[in-house]
Amino acid sequence: MNVFTLEDLQLEEVTLLRQSLNIIEIKGANAQFVANLQIKLDTQIRQIQNMVQEEEIKKQTGDKRIGKTVKG
Repeated sequence: MNVFTLEDLQLEEVTLLRQSLNIIEIKGANAQFVANLQIKLDTQIRQIQNMVQEEEIKKQTGDKRIGKTVKG
């Protein structure tokens, strides 16, 4: 099986793809495939959210350090 990735997608785009899987009509034979795809997208969304949160923490921590250095 070949594995490919979709790069340069924004969080909103990945979230839209995930939400769209909730409204498509699924035949019995495709149910497991769609369920696996939902899980993969959910995982990607969590990873993106964690990365964004970590960047925000770094920015806040960096801002505090800069402020202390300037005042000190």
